[in-house]
Amino acid sequence: MSNYLGARIRVAFVDADVIFRSGLRAMLEARNDFEWVGEASSLSDFRARFSGVGVQVIMIDASLLTELDQVYVNFWMSAWPHAKFLLLVPNFKSAMVPLYLKWGFHGVVNKLNMQEEVVAAFRQVFFQQAYVHPNTKRMLDAERKTIRTLERITAREIDVIRGICQEKTCKEIAHDLQISPRTVETHKMRIIEKLDVRNTAGIIVHAVRLGIIP
Repeated sequence: MSNYLGARIRVAFVDADVIFRSGLRAMLEARNDFEWVGEASSLSDFRARFSGVGVQVIMIDASLLTELDQVYVNFWMSAWPHAKFLLLVPNFKSAMVPLYLKWGFHGVVNKLNMQEEVVAAFRQVFFQQAYVHPNTKRMLDAERKTIRTLERITAREIDVIRGICQEKTCKEIAHDLQISPRTVETHKMRIIEKLDVRNTAGIIVHAVRLGIIP
């Protein structure tokens, strides 16, 4: 479908909450400027069902990204090379949001203000390439240091941080990640150095601040 002003925008969304998806679908189907293409509760299910389908804007709940890394997300997005991607977040306070934007998302929608924002967000990313709410822009300006910190932390180190926050021992984390306890200790020391903290308590505090854990 060509990008002209009267085009019906072909949209889809990925969210684990079926009630939320139903409400969003009903809201968009009531309008004559949107065409609902599909929905799913997980990224893998959506890709399996709609890979290559002509979707123009796809909105994804940020909670589905917490266990993923940029490599997988970019691979997932590659199934729709011409689509725009919106991130649906519970609030604008998560420090992970600016990092997700660097992964290739074209905008952020606040789930609490979804009914007010979503139409404008879908239309703006379709016609103008990007959608950034003023609250998001303020957060991005304030979180540049956080982005740099998160970029230094590897996906494996994030796995170790989550294990630490769950009060697991090095042996337990090693078992979960199928690596040696010594490797876990090495990751832990690198995490302490990168976060500029002294101990495990400091790691947990920073994990919350950075949005690595809720």
